[in-house]
Amino acid sequence: MKRSAMVLASALLATAVLPVRAQEKKDAALTATYKVEFRIRDGSDAAARDGRRYTMLIDTTGQGTFHVGDRVPVVTGSFQPGGAGVSPLVNTQFSYFDTGVNIDTKLIEQQQGKVTISATIDVSTIVTHKPDTSGAVQSPVLLQPTVSQIRIGVNATVSPGKASQVASIDDPVSQRKFDVEAVVTKVQ
Repeated sequence: MKRSAMVLASALLATAVLPVRAQEKKDAALTATYKVEFRIRDGSDAAARDGRRYTMLIDTTGQGTFHVGDRVPVVTGSFQPGGAGVSPLVNTQFSYFDTGVNIDTKLIEQQQGKVTISATIDVSTIVTHKPDTSGAVQSPVLLQPTVSQIRIGVNATVSPGKASQVASIDDPVSQRKFDVEAVVTKVQ
């Protein structure tokens, strides 16, 4: 009896696995892989005329994420313990800012061979302020660095293999101009 129960259980497990493998093959045929290249140009920087390129492979069922940059420490406070004997040690507190380029991308295949690209592009830097050399007393708040950030949300339909400008920004704060170009190429 134990033997027949084991045979029955094996048969049930085998039939349960077969449709899953067939489904995996079917789903694999429905997904496509694309190479997505972003070129970000800073029009105010003559040295970066060609722009920075960021490339990733993404299939149509997932999301591509690209994070490059630094975690920059910024002093947010300090404390020197007091008491009978003043300690020369200072306890300094830091906050960390993530700077650089962050890109999150999803693709959807459309009819007639086009592809819809949805992306969030975040470009951020720390801007430090130079101290006043005239001798005037400056507030410590004015000496703190500022985070310069440009965040772009893109939702555009593009033709594979063709470069498409998907965003252009004239930043009124930093007086910089940014152009974002995307090229989506089908790999398989």
